[in-house]
Amino acid sequence: MDMHEQILVLRRNWMFIVSFALIGLITASVVSVLMPKSYTANSSIFVSTQNVESSAELQQGSVFALARVQSYVSLVRKPQVLDPVIEQLDLDTTAAELAKNVKASTSRNTVLIQIEAVDSSPERAADIANGVVSSLILSVADLERPTNGLPSPVRLSSLDTAQPPPSPSSPKTSLNLLLGLLYGLAAGLVVAVLRNVLDRHVRTEADLRRSTSLALLGGITESSAPRVSAAPFVLAGSGSDAFRQLRTNLEFAAVGHDLKSLVITSSQSGEGKSTVALNLALSIAQSGRSVLLVDADLRLPSVADATGLEQSVGLTTVLIGRTNLSDAAQHWGTAGLSVLTSGPLPPNPTELLGSSTMQKLIGEMEQTYDVVILDAPPVLPVADATILTRHTDGLLLVVGATKVSQHNLAKAIEQLNLVKANVIGVVLNRIPRKGPDANSAYLTGYGAAPASPLDEEQQGRPSSPVAEAKAVIAPRGNGRGPQGKQPVKS
Repeated sequence: MDMHEQILVLRRNWMFIVSFALIGLITASVVSVLMPKSYTANSSIFVSTQNVESSAELQQGSVFALARVQSYVSLVRKPQVLDPVIEQLDLDTTAAELAKNVKASTSRNTVLIQIEAVDSSPERAADIANGVVSSLILSVADLERPTNGLPSPVRLSSLDTAQPPPSPSSPKTSLNLLLGLLYGLAAGLVVAVLRNVLDRHVRTEADLRRSTSLALLGGITESSAPRVSAAPFVLAGSGSDAFRQLRTNLEFAAVGHDLKSLVITSSQSGEGKSTVALNLALSIAQSGRSVLLVDADLRLPSVADATGLEQSVGLTTVLIGRTNLSDAAQHWGTAGLSVLTSGPLPPNPTELLGSSTMQKLIGEMEQTYDVVILDAPPVLPVADATILTRHTDGLLLVVGATKVSQHNLAKAIEQLNLVKANVIGVVLNRIPRKGPDANSAYLTGYGAAPASPLDEEQQGRPSSPVAEAKAVIAPRGNGRGPQGKQPVKS
């Protein structure tokens, strides 16, 4: 994972990282409040020799004291020193338990012994430290007394008297908060990395390249308009520029091939295939060619809802012979776009789309229109799209950013390869306009015209996709289409 991907992971998961850091801080705060307070009192002892009469004896006494200091440090935690302290202070504990709260230490090549006593009471901590000093002095004097009755050659002197500490030594709130923050950040980073490893959704163009080598013909960003239904969006203004670019790329991709009919599908539902089909058909129609958009999704059709056209007469009624293509196709808008809705939903959509009647109907469509675009069901759930590829010239695969996993995309492409479908390329749809996965290369709007007075008047009021589409393709003249049908009025 390079530096760019690492930064991308951090940007995608910054909320998790911050949340875990806050949790760490809160946990450290709670622990610091709930932890019992303890106080540490300090005292020190100086070890020396006595009855020294010459410099040679002084030197020998210094060496002797240095050699003894470490033994006296170990002696501090023995019952011989601690039992008198317990008795003197009337402590409700044992020498073994008190030894856990008493610490003695010395620096190298020094004759100073540092005594630390820890207790929940600052006064008692000071009393214990002073008591240990007094008891250690008496114990050493007794242990080092010669057998001939002379005084001990070693003398321990108290350098200072322990005072009750003004503030607790534990818990260390600032340190706990720092550790809580660091542990929280570390946990957040671990979660971020795990999410990145386990999340195999196609989010960016780089993710798409890992799943397929098919040509990327275009990228469609999310619409800035609010989505009020499950119907496809008809993009207006600068939003349609991406579909003009897709139209141009399709023309270059189809050089040398007769691309009269095109199936548009996706790996699974929710990737925006119907939105791409409708907007692409509209864009091609605006270039001066006659286009027929066929809602071939006989399970969950959506074109009729998006265009506001009648659905009771459509593809299924033509296939069963109740009507003909010229009567069922409805003209929409001022461009050369006609729409054949799904019609009533049949009980056997796969058989109906794979029939010889459907093959003949596609041939009739190709003779009547310059371009035929079929909005087909997704590849993985049903076989409808793969069946349609037998009778059409090519297929365009829509990939919804963050909607499909790399595994499902690869599986869908594998199924299309099994039926030898002519996959022209893929379209990366619903690219975020903002955030870590946004791609500014697909943000259109270069040279966009300023908002009209009507647009300014409607600012702040969300319009439906159908209303937006009608406004963009408002009818001109007498409003009669090529088939003589009245278009939708705006």
